[in-house]
Amino acid sequence: MERYLYFRKDSTIGNDDDEANGSVCYPASALRGMCAGDAALGGTVTGDTDRLSLFFTPKGVVPAGAPDATVNADGDHCDVVVLDLAAVNTQKAAMTDLINKIYGQPHINGMIDVYDAVNGTGIAGVSGIHVMEHKTATD
Repeated sequence: MERYLYFRKDSTIGNDDDEANGSVCYPASALRGMCAGDAALGGTVTGDTDRLSLFFTPKGVVPAGAPDATVNADGDHCDVVVLDLAAVNTQKAAMTDLINKIYGQPHINGMIDVYDAVNGTGIAGVSGIHVMEHKTATD
């Protein structure tokens, strides 16, 4: 069974109505990689000791001929979720917990809370979501 990674940035349930602050879900197979630091849509990563950037295969496809101005023109891009960490230099611990939840726990359900601000649940060491950026046809 495919596992899904769940993200909710805003702690107010009434604000759970858009992809910028509300609920976002990716299949675990869409995770392309992770790195320490603060990533932006388009590939720039700046150093940050208490941030972890996750890169995903885009959940939406932009029609041909309609590139988003916020990413490189060739359309080769990833969706980005940047997590806030509760302590500095703990990226490896957060990565390990996420990977273990994806592959190492056969008896959990199909939904993994990477971070849910409403319920305060998520992977070890994550205290929030800094940014969720998605490739879309229009901004």
